[in-house]
Amino acid sequence: MGAVWTLGPHKMWFEEPDTVRMVTVGVYDMKLMEESNALVRELKLRYPTIYIITDSRQGSGMSADVRKALGENPDLLPYAGSVMFGTSFAMRTMVNMMIRAQELLGVKGSIPFAMVATEEEAKAWVAAQREAARAAKQAS
Repeated sequence: MGAVWTLGPHKMWFEEPDTVRMVTVGVYDMKLMEESNALVRELKLRYPTIYIITDSRQGSGMSADVRKALGENPDLLPYAGSVMFGTSFAMRTMVNMMIRAQELLGVKGSIPFAMVATEEEAKAWVAAQREAARAAKQAS
């Protein structure tokens, strides 16, 4: 692990070859989204494809403005894929409701997303996404 960025109570770092790791503490708010997106845009200058694994065991949800922004534009986050682990029942329910509402409104994101139970499952999910992207690139 290289540099660790502290964004309020949250932590973020990059792991080779292409993964940003984030630990959320408390509410995921607009300030965190804007600051983390800015860091990732800088990373993308060197690493064009970046996945994110979010440890949300200490997270308590998303602010209303983040829910609104992601509801209107599910591809707002600059990742090739996003996975969360350790998410509380309440947060899983809220995220699933957001996704269902988007689908009903015809808003479909193109970025793969998943919620899993453990860090190991999250890492496996990213590895599977990476492999699928590589296979798709070879097929084209």
